[in-house]
Amino acid sequence: MYFLLTFSYTTWVLFYVLCLVIVFVLLFGKQAGQVNENESTVVEPDGPTPLPVIGSLHLLRGYQVPFQAFTELGKIYGDVFKIKLGTVQCVVVNGLDNIREVLIVKGDHYDGRPNFQRYNLIFDGDKRNSLAFCDWSELQKTRRELLRAHTFPQSFSLKFQQLDAHINLEAQTVLQQIAEAGNQPVAFKPILLRACANIFLQHFCGKRYEYEDKSFQKMVYYFDQIFYEVNQGYAADFMPWLLPFYRSHFNEIAKWSKFIREFTTEIVNDRYSKWGPGKENSDYIDTLIDTIRREEDKEINLEIALFSLEDIIGGHSAIANFLMKVLAYIATKPDVQRKIKMEIIAVTGGERDVRLTDRQSMPYTEAVILETTRLIASPIVPHVASQDSSIAGLKVHKGTLIFLNNFELNHNLDLWKNPEEFNPERFLNGGYLTKPDHFFPFSTGRRSCMGYKMVQLLSFLIIALILQKYEIQPAPGFTYDVTKGSLALHYDTFKFNFA
Repeated sequence: MYFLLTFSYTTWVLFYVLCLVIVFVLLFGKQAGQVNENESTVVEPDGPTPLPVIGSLHLLRGYQVPFQAFTELGKIYGDVFKIKLGTVQCVVVNGLDNIREVLIVKGDHYDGRPNFQRYNLIFDGDKRNSLAFCDWSELQKTRRELLRAHTFPQSFSLKFQQLDAHINLEAQTVLQQIAEAGNQPVAFKPILLRACANIFLQHFCGKRYEYEDKSFQKMVYYFDQIFYEVNQGYAADFMPWLLPFYRSHFNEIAKWSKFIREFTTEIVNDRYSKWGPGKENSDYIDTLIDTIRREEDKEINLEIALFSLEDIIGGHSAIANFLMKVLAYIATKPDVQRKIKMEIIAVTGGERDVRLTDRQSMPYTEAVILETTRLIASPIVPHVASQDSSIAGLKVHKGTLIFLNNFELNHNLDLWKNPEEFNPERFLNGGYLTKPDHFFPFSTGRRSCMGYKMVQLLSFLIIALILQKYEIQPAPGFTYDVTKGSLALHYDTFKFNFA
């Protein structure tokens, strides 16, 4: 899961309506942000003086993504600066060493998550049910440990081989649907979403659905809507008094979540009723049920297991959205596609389909995936200080929301040559894949993304299998400007031609 602060036009109109109130307060009240010198002698981060009511939200206006604003503000107030957004006190962290301090050196100081109303709503009123958006706890540690063997399958293991088979099966269905479209532009995102969903359902649940299954289609669509939702930001996240304006939308989110919960509950209940002592744990559901049924382990119950399964299955949407961005980049770059095809021919001899085991022999294909990951610079989910601490020697109070500016890190001129340019070769050295130490798009430390290996494996093989059969071309009437600073795309995003 990923987070982005973007606000709708309606929300900004509300801001402007507040201007008269703000001016009145500024004229007749003490300016916000001043600190009594006798109250504290601790060195705190510098930052812009907030306005009443909206804080410094107005400073994010006019940028494609707010993290560009954070980069510019960092040039004024320093790499680590405080900023108040609505009623929420935040600290923005720019710079490699500072981000490492938060994620690694003091990972246990900053292992909380924001308490946004939307996050609670999506997870049945309690963000603790989420893997990505919960605060750190012993329960969270246990859930991650249960999941690890399934999200990080060891090369050449049975799970690895099964995942390879699942991806190949769904890729063949995708290729069939491309063939049926003939020369017509293909609305490709729904197809990719269903393929990735079936891969996840087979890998984690031992279950597959036909693409025409209406319940399956609805589940996939709702997951994608929720994924888009959590990658947006709302003024109500920072000014809770605005929540009534979003009541209708939040009711819609609740409807999506309810349907998904019913869908996953049906899968789990079927397996739960068939469980028996000594049964081999073949997938994640088996692992969860075995943990629940062991009398000595009361930490994981059926409800927690359902949310854990729901959360990890939802990862398929992140991969499908990411794949759409990879395709959007290479659709206008036939030379990049040609180099991938050359690798494919080299490893297969033109006599078989690409397999996951070919990944180590296709460094350029991997570099294309890494370069796309760098350019979109999807933000790291915000952290929250779980105790009083510091960053770069500057005081950070418990409860402060921490924005880690991954956008600035991945576009820094001191770290990357021509960072705005799409150049997969930057990840190659003498024909070998190389990843610099300053590149960690899936975060790192105790709150790193549990699904990043699945992203890498599925992205590699799906891209390779598509390009083994087709050339991807722009569809007439579509532009392929890939939005940076966010992973999510609309469900009805751009189309492609396949030749």
